[in-house]
Amino acid sequence: MMLKLIRAMTGIRRRQKLAILVAHDVLVMVLALWAAFSVRLGEIFFPNNIGVFAAALVSIIAGLLALQQFKVYRIVLRYFDMRTVSRILFGAAVAAGAWVITVYFARLTMVFSGVQILIPRSVGFIYCGFLFTGLFMGRYIMSLLIREAESGVPRVSGRPETKIAIYGANAAGLSLADSVRSDPHFRLCAFVDDDPAVQGQFLAGARIYAPEDLPRLAGDGALDEVFLAIPKATRAQRLAAISRLTELNLKVKTVPAPEELVSGRFMVSDVRPIEVNDLLRRDTVEPLHNLVQSAVEGRAILVTGAGGSIGSEICRQILHARPRRLVLFDHSEFALYSIEQQLSELAHGLPEHARPEIIPVIGSMLDEQLVRSVVRRTGVDTIYHAAAYKHVPLLEYNEVIGVQNNVVGTLLLARVAVEEKLTRFTMISTDKAVRPESIMGASKRVAELIIQALANSGMHPTLFSIVRFGNVLDSSGSVVQRFRAQIKNGGPITVTHPDVTRFFMSIPEATQLVLQASAMASKGEVFVLDMGEPIRVADLAKHMVSLSGMSVRDGDNPAGDIEIAYVGLRPGEKLYEELFIGEDAQETAHPRIKMANERHMPYDQLLPHLDALAAAIEANDPQKVRQKLLELLAPDRLANAIRAEEAALG
Repeated sequence: MMLKLIRAMTGIRRRQKLAILVAHDVLVMVLALWAAFSVRLGEIFFPNNIGVFAAALVSIIAGLLALQQFKVYRIVLRYFDMRTVSRILFGAAVAAGAWVITVYFARLTMVFSGVQILIPRSVGFIYCGFLFTGLFMGRYIMSLLIREAESGVPRVSGRPETKIAIYGANAAGLSLADSVRSDPHFRLCAFVDDDPAVQGQFLAGARIYAPEDLPRLAGDGALDEVFLAIPKATRAQRLAAISRLTELNLKVKTVPAPEELVSGRFMVSDVRPIEVNDLLRRDTVEPLHNLVQSAVEGRAILVTGAGGSIGSEICRQILHARPRRLVLFDHSEFALYSIEQQLSELAHGLPEHARPEIIPVIGSMLDEQLVRSVVRRTGVDTIYHAAAYKHVPLLEYNEVIGVQNNVVGTLLLARVAVEEKLTRFTMISTDKAVRPESIMGASKRVAELIIQALANSGMHPTLFSIVRFGNVLDSSGSVVQRFRAQIKNGGPITVTHPDVTRFFMSIPEATQLVLQASAMASKGEVFVLDMGEPIRVADLAKHMVSLSGMSVRDGDNPAGDIEIAYVGLRPGEKLYEELFIGEDAQETAHPRIKMANERHMPYDQLLPHLDALAAAIEANDPQKVRQKLLELLAPDRLANAIRAEEAALG
């Protein structure tokens, strides 16, 4: 009956709820003052002095105003917690203080045991304690009753109750447990934590188990799902927990990283399935915001390949650094339209004075006249060059257009930057440019040589730089997207080689580091992003199968769901990638950004090679294009041979 009444009351208007709370507080103040008199005087006492009533009225008014000022009446009772204690304490102190001040200055008296005496001032201190206890406990009990009433709401027909454990006996886990208790579709059965100091204890009414107890809990049918609530864990801790859980064939979900939520409170609705990003999410390093601001704020910036995976994320991050103008350059109409719409929506959420002008431009970077016209017309002073053909096997069969786009396009853009005296030019490169075995890698390495040569020519003020990194997760055409589609279709997952490794990084982290690295440029440095340890692609495939709730079918598990098929390296592919051509890497102001000391060719020596390469492209001669690339990269290949010989001798 009581719970039905509470459920009905939760549906009344806000003003009516406020009136009930105010009435509760007035009643608590009256009872607390009466109890304070009785405790102080050692017997049940009902004061009948008009002055006492006047002082009580002053105290009640002051207390209600204080509670209103401290926003106690704006607290949602169902989420009432210990963080509101200080606000209630301040309100009680103000009410008691008003009582003491009134009694002291008015020198009020009362009759006790037939004797006229001054009202004891100690009554005010006792009153404060009783008042705080009453205000707090009243709200706490209301909160418990509301949660109990809500937990009694019937589940959706046909949906069974899900038995869950929360991995992480911490603030995030406790916040999640509060939300779970109010959801009738979930039942919290246990906490799991690696810390021996808390194992065996209880949190939010559930016992805390060691990870070693999970097989027993899962085997007994006591668990259906595990919610991973370790948002601040290191990458190693996260990987260990996920690996431990997926081996038990339990469904695993995770709370978002702290940066994904505005508040620190985690709700059941925030919990999502584990994704590949969660496996690779690294220990966070605070970005150096002053670097990005100095390179972006108040400037007119052009991003080539603005509709691509990297280019679009660069645009999104630039937008929040308050540029004056953002020019989006791409040859794909649909991709350009999509990113322009996204950025326009994001810009509306910024203060009006911080909204940049967004200008979408359709065109090819091979059109030098168009590029020059756009730069002049929009007043561009910074270029982020993210446009490139990146698919390794595809470019093996399309050498001419691939080299034309990646090499000649970069050369034309860089020349415009020099001739128009732009402030900065940053080229996005790839680990495949290191000791390249493919047309794609070779074209990007030649593009790097162009930027290095122009940067060191000393004939212009433009600050050139190169930022090199490996694969980014979920970029267009990435291995993650292909694996996801193959799993959806029931397999097999195709992996080129059991031992093939690649560097991986999330798109947001990569682009954030790109912006910070570009701000450190002075003369054509090759900045290399710290990609962490390379990852075996086969292991990535196995993790993705496990995260999909299935198992790998192989010799050890013939009844598995998804097979992994090894199909051999494709044209131009390497077994492993590298990030540095040489061994010497320097530290920079950012712990995740290194600087490579690599050979470069003076511009006047490089130019004849580029002219010969352009002639081969003009003649549409794939064989000659390959030959010219080999000539340009001969010093790199010689260094490779020497390095291999030294390794063999050593």
